[in-house]
Amino acid sequence: MNNNELKVHISEELINHYAKVSKDVNPIHLDKEKALAAGLPDKIAHGMLSMALSTKMATPYLCKGWFVSSYEVKLSFPVFVDDTIVIKANLIKHTNYVHCYKIIGLNNLEKKIFQGTIKLQKLAN
Repeated sequence: MNNNELKVHISEELINHYAKVSKDVNPIHLDKEKALAAGLPDKIAHGMLSMALSTKMATPYLCKGWFVSSYEVKLSFPVFVDDTIVIKANLIKHTNYVHCYKIIGLNNLEKKIFQGTIKLQKLAN
């Protein structure tokens, strides 16, 4: 991943779009009153949305014969509407056929929202 940082603004429109395409219409993502009733301070973005956004960093490799062979993430803090998240990828293993990165997502306050690893492998010729 040549560009090791990605910044994304989490809008209500993005959350609603993700809910529609993922078919995850859990009310804590879409209804403030339901989120408050669940003990949250506001609606939260889908954890899988943050994870999905981070895979954008791998797109240039996918176009060059690589694939995501594993992606493991631990979600640790909610993302709210109007947060801007920063996703960072740091190379931890590199061969001609395997690239492994540590992935960390941070919110506006630089609080860790997730961390994990993504492993890319080169397709055999």
